Amino acid sequence: MLLNKLPLLLIALATSTLFGQQYDVLTVQEDIVLPEDSLESASLLHALDAFLSGAHKNSLQHGVPNAETQILVDELIDIPQNDALDDSTFFTPHLTNVVPLDTSTFGLHVAYLGVNEQTPILRAHFEFIAKRIDGDFTIESPLAVRTQNWKSWKLQNHVFHFPYDIDEEKLQRFADFVIFCDTKLDNNEKQSHYYLCKDEINPLELFGVHYKSDYNGDPTITRWSSGDKVKLLWVANEARVYDYNLHDLWHNRLGQVVSRRDVHRRVDCHIATLYGGLWGLSWEELFPMFSKRYVVESNVDWLDHKWKKSHFVTQGGRKNYTDDFVGALLIRKIEREQNFEGVWKLLKTKRTKDEAEYFSVLESLVGITKDNYNLEVNVLIEEEMKNLGLMD
Repeated sequence: MLLNKLPLLLIALATSTLFGQQYDVLTVQEDIVLPEDSLESASLLHALDAFLSGAHKNSLQHGVPNAETQILVDELIDIPQNDALDDSTFFTPHLTNVVPLDTSTFGLHVAYLGVNEQTPILRAHFEFIAKRIDGDFTIESPLAVRTQNWKSWKLQNHVFHFPYDIDEEKLQRFADFVIFCDTKLDNNEKQSHYYLCKDEINPLELFGVHYKSDYNGDPTITRWSSGDKVKLLWVANEARVYDYNLHDLWHNRLGQVVSRRDVHRRVDCHIATLYGGLWGLSWEELFPMFSKRYVVESNVDWLDHKWKKSHFVTQGGRKNYTDDFVGALLIRKIEREQNFEGVWKLLKTKRTKDEAEYFSVLESLVGITKDNYNLEVNVLIEEEMKNLGLMD
């Protein structure tokens, strides 16, 4: 939602210079109505200027005040860059409105604009909250202000915020799986807060992004996340929680603990398949498809399936990699015999073409080598078929 004066500002940019004092990065339009106290105005503008300057590089001098603001800072990083023109300072921030909310709080609107061959270009339009504390201003996201009267629902250290009636059964399913994952990953210290909205509200607007060219035409069924030392934060359309793919949710929770660059990506997928299934189908639904596709006989070469990345296709043309099912059974065996600490050891192996480290750790954990791999995998498959009532 852009301010009424923004189109006029764009026209002015294309024709003449109507801006007032220039700060390090911020331009203030001459007709902006500022606080009457000149010292207060100067403090406000310099605080905003310093915040924007630091946010562009994600290096704020005094740090980001909270997770609610970090999620907005993430959208400001590299925002002045025009990749097409290879210009790192093409888009500049212009203060378009200052709205007093109370005696010590202001709403600030900032547009990022640039001109190319006399054509004005709007890159983004943001909203900030400026709070005066002990004479200085702190710049924050409007998320807390916009949601202060919302309802909430809590399960352990997971708090959901929403302005309407919610489906508690679906929230419970989501939260239960997150808690399941976090317990295995020892990731229960921080509180997780989820701000949910429906289709008619763009999640971006909740934390201060009224427009950003990156999201032109994108649907609102998505989510944004951030965090600080004590809190993890999601802002999302409710569908992203109600219908979240549990396979991907495992990846998401693992990413809260360790970068996926530092883990064996295939082992990660084996774990996600075991715990969260694939393509919205649970392990219990998928495994019968796998066992029907591959008849367990002594001559099945599971290592060959691994190296060749073989797969079978389920409804909708979805690929299901054979090795994800074999790997999932190996994960279950390791966890049963070595607890999740053993799974961590395999997860942190380095992925290579010959998988030397993977097989070395696998042997140390459960005695499975390349030589006995096919035999041991057959045993695990037969055990799971019996467990699921697929064979006597």
